[in-house]
Amino acid sequence: MTRWVVLAAVVLGAAPLAAQDAGALHLRLSVEQGVHLGRQAPSIVIPYATRDSAGPASQPFDLAKELGHVVVLVFYPGDAVTGAADDWRAIMAHEASLAGTDVVLAGISADPVATQVRFAAQLALPFKLLSDNDWSVTRRYGAMRGKAARPLLIVVGRDGQVRYIDDRFAPRDAATWTRADAAIRATRAAR
Repeated sequence: MTRWVVLAAVVLGAAPLAAQDAGALHLRLSVEQGVHLGRQAPSIVIPYATRDSAGPASQPFDLAKELGHVVVLVFYPGDAVTGAADDWRAIMAHEASLAGTDVVLAGISADPVATQVRFAAQLALPFKLLSDNDWSVTRRYGAMRGKAARPLLIVVGRDGQVRYIDDRFAPRDAATWTRADAAIRATRAAR
């Protein structure tokens, strides 16, 4: 049996046992979670902050409303994490590839909106910071590492499909940006 057939048998066989075995349920969910190149990006509808204020509660960030734009999602552990400010300064240094009305960059952490407003104002961030306070989006995108978000960069095309995933995203690493800038340019050029 190939590895994929064995995995499918384990996952399919685990479903009836889910009530009895939480481990089987976890296996099934972990296989289904995460983003995949060429597939539709999972929905995101959560509150956000800018350097000026919290976004209106009646108008949360909604990924579906960003269709027609290239969306760059940056998952990060949080505003108070050591190095977070330096990471965002490094991201701002690549504003040339992120600039323009056709690109939307959004940072995602579990920080409350009020904390994100202060952080964005302190750094004068021109980006939205999304508050995933229950980790639902972070889990759906496969960005959890233990009890926190891991650095992850995802580029979503104008059609809502995932075009690039960097699961080793390191904002202060030049090689990270060589790959990310190229992916953003290619996604912008695609129609």
